[in-house]
Amino acid sequence: MSHRIAQVEATLKKAIAEVLQRDLADPRVDAFVSITRVKISSDMANATIFVSIMPEEKQSKNIHGLRHATGHIRSLVLKKMATRTVPRIRFALDESLKKQAAVMEAINRGSEKTPPLEQAGPDVTEADMPGHANDPTEHDTQNQDPTASEDRSK
Repeated sequence: MSHRIAQVEATLKKAIAEVLQRDLADPRVDAFVSITRVKISSDMANATIFVSIMPEEKQSKNIHGLRHATGHIRSLVLKKMATRTVPRIRFALDESLKKQAAVMEAINRGSEKTPPLEQAGPDVTEADMPGHANDPTEHDTQNQDPTASEDRSK
């Protein structure tokens, strides 16, 4: 993806979110609508706006309202953006959030069934842990004789 397309996607996402929040008065759009991502075609003529609508029961009514108001939304976005043209807009429900939620739920169910692993056994003491002051692998450089290194270099 080019840098220019990424910039236009970010600007378009911000402008549409502002329009939906402040300027749209369609009674069919009465739920919490969140723009999850924007996908612009390589020629920048078309844009797909992926939205998440909460609560789920109001999704069909709200997506219908958004699709019906697309022309009005596009004209309002054109006034907010500093570009000559705005891509044709198409709204689509973002199903990836549902899939992510299902995966997270499955992970949570699996972690509840699996007993937690013990971090350290009962006979491991703090002195046995790596990096501890009594760790024999650590070298104490402060107590070395400074003349010892000089003698070796001669």
